[in-house]
Amino acid sequence: MELLDKIREYQNLLERKDALAAQVKENNAAIEAAKEDIAQQMLDDDCPRISTGGYVFSLSPKTIYSKRSEAEIMAAGLDFFTTLREEGLGDIIVERVDPRTLSATMKNYVEENGALSEGLSAVIREYETLDISRRKESRNGGLKK
Repeated sequence: MELLDKIREYQNLLERKDALAAQVKENNAAIEAAKEDIAQQMLDDDCPRISTGGYVFSLSPKTIYSKRSEAEIMAAGLDFFTTLREEGLGDIIVERVDPRTLSATMKNYVEENGALSEGLSAVIREYETLDISRRKESRNGGLKK
């Protein structure tokens, strides 16, 4: 294979990678929209669990914690990292706070303290959402783990 052929093949692979990434992004958006639609329909139909195609689909309430915008935090005269440190949560700070680590830590904090403190509420937004869990159903009708 000639060098130019290899370069063209490489270019085609890069272009395919970009196209696949765009398709993944579109598919993920469609999945999120479908989950929201299904969750709402399950609520409307008072059907928190349904089995089809060998899978059980059920509503899974989740609490998500995310950092408030810099503008909101600054308007309150606060600093996000200083607030976390003052609340004894400085150990989760690296160069940035990973959103999943923040959410998991806040979940544990609320379980231990009953609610976010006033200081944390000023820099952390709390909201409820529903997720759809999917697990493979076993042949005898039970759920596989």
